[in-house]
Amino acid sequence: MRGVFRIGTDGFLDLRDTRRVRTPGKYEVRVSPTPEEQALNFLLSHSFPGHRRIVRRLTDGDRRKIQLAIWADSVNERMDLVDRVWRSITKQVAPPMDPASPERVQIVHNGSGWAYPVYLDGDVTRVIPHGGLPVAELDSRGEDLLNIKSA
Repeated sequence: MRGVFRIGTDGFLDLRDTRRVRTPGKYEVRVSPTPEEQALNFLLSHSFPGHRRIVRRLTDGDRRKIQLAIWADSVNERMDLVDRVWRSITKQVAPPMDPASPERVQIVHNGSGWAYPVYLDGDVTRVIPHGGLPVAELDSRGEDLLNIKSA
């Protein structure tokens, strides 16, 4: 009978059929990375505690973690993955001069028509306005413009 475990004469399950047994380290589930524009948009749709700025673009591994975060069932799991990616691509900066008003520290542009102005807002780092701005509407006088366009 197929699909039923065999029980040996000694009363133990016969585990020689390896089709049904998964042991840790013997298999790997591969997740396709999220497209870069979608991954960046998802990442920057969150607010992060602390004051940080982006210093490098997302790697394939980072984009895989973003895909897992998109699929995550629990908020804790999602935020854990997103926070890991955020901390791996950013570095800490000094707090804003006036904590009462947001201070723009960076503009992130990924080669599409959208840019994301990164602000230090109180005790968090966030993109204002939520979702970014069209590049044509953005005034980037003398500020750090990070272009993370795909190579």
